[in-house]
Amino acid sequence: MMIGSYFWGCLADLQGRKFVLLAALFSQGIFEALSSVIPNYWTFLVLKFFSGFSVNGQTAVAFTYLGEFQSSRRRERTLCWLELAWSLGLIGLPLVGWGIIPLEISYTTRYFHFYSWNLFVLICSLPALAIGLWLLTFPETPKYLAESGDDAKLADTLDLMHKENTGKSFDEYLEKLEECGEVEFCTRLKARSNATGNDTSQLEKIVKIFAQVYLQTIEILKPPFLQRTAISCAIMFCLGSSYYALTIWFPEIFTRFAKFEVKFPGESASVCSITKLYSINATNVTQECPVHIPTNVYMHMVILGGACIPLSLLLPVFVDSLGYKFYLISSSIVASAVTMGLFFVRSSTQNLVLSAIYEAFTSIGMSIVLCILIEIFPTKFRATASALAVFFIRVGALFGNLLLGFLIDNYCMPIIIVLAVQLLACAFLGLLIPLKRTVKKIPDENEVTSL
Repeated sequence: MMIGSYFWGCLADLQGRKFVLLAALFSQGIFEALSSVIPNYWTFLVLKFFSGFSVNGQTAVAFTYLGEFQSSRRRERTLCWLELAWSLGLIGLPLVGWGIIPLEISYTTRYFHFYSWNLFVLICSLPALAIGLWLLTFPETPKYLAESGDDAKLADTLDLMHKENTGKSFDEYLEKLEECGEVEFCTRLKARSNATGNDTSQLEKIVKIFAQVYLQTIEILKPPFLQRTAISCAIMFCLGSSYYALTIWFPEIFTRFAKFEVKFPGESASVCSITKLYSINATNVTQECPVHIPTNVYMHMVILGGACIPLSLLLPVFVDSLGYKFYLISSSIVASAVTMGLFFVRSSTQNLVLSAIYEAFTSIGMSIVLCILIEIFPTKFRATASALAVFFIRVGALFGNLLLGFLIDNYCMPIIIVLAVQLLACAFLGLLIPLKRTVKKIPDENEVTSL
């Protein structure tokens, strides 16, 4: 995921948003489907590596693809609806697992086996393939086509958008452009000419792409973009470290509380004492892979996803009046306070409530930063900047999980404090993002909205 996030984002700035989304969707779907029927562990691991490499191409580019179809007055609200899709995914995944993994499915031969978890992985591969087929019917973004000089495809895309939005002919759109003084742009669209270049070999094209990736990276790592790049990446690292560390470990914490409450009914204990007790007992038993996953694990994950729905609905409704920075700063502060609240948890129910609040407020943070990147970077650097930010999410996730995994049993209190401080740092860094809010007037029906 670390490698893939940056690769796909840079490629999107060079070859197009739609191209990258299609490649990432189809490759992820194919690798996931293959991994569901591979009986060899190491082959499975390699396929999961390439699946992870592919999936981040979607994360890094989806916001850019959607944002570049929107006018400035609609972009904030439209992008924020993507957070709702994330929340629905958090609910859907455990529900699918709950319905499939407990099934008694078993087909084994000398060289092949297929169980319920194989079916679960196979079904999870299908959405990527289905969405990839659907995306084939969509155009490239007009912003990218305008920047790349492909006037023929740009005219076709604007023609399609205008017809679907208004039901009127493209000629009327061109007339409005001329009335607004966009005569030169209107002439380009009427000509529908393409920028041409010299024919080059495939090797030369690949070398050119890597050279352009290097130049794109250098550009966003120096003024005037250095400050916004550094702040965005720092926020993403801290969010990724805290979010993925606790989110991935929540099911384990739930399980430890469940074991404690069965062994000591009616008694209460803190998260840190539970982890310490579990660690001591774990040294005296043989660790085996569980055949059956407790039902409450699925239920807890569904509740965590459901907790994100209210904020996901409020975000696009009030983002125009409150702004991205308000949501980023306030959500980080609340998430930090909830993390410190883990010290006061005394039961699995209390842990579930705090976990749900934590999930709701941290999940919107990363989406908001990706939305902000669309606003603070020009078209030709947006996908690269988003890719770099997503790269730091994965670096943070790796750091947070390793840190929590090694320290949670013996250094529970310090690790919780570290995660809470990281979230406070996100709030502080959010104040420094160079994002200026402007008053957005509602255009009249005859006004041509700028892309």
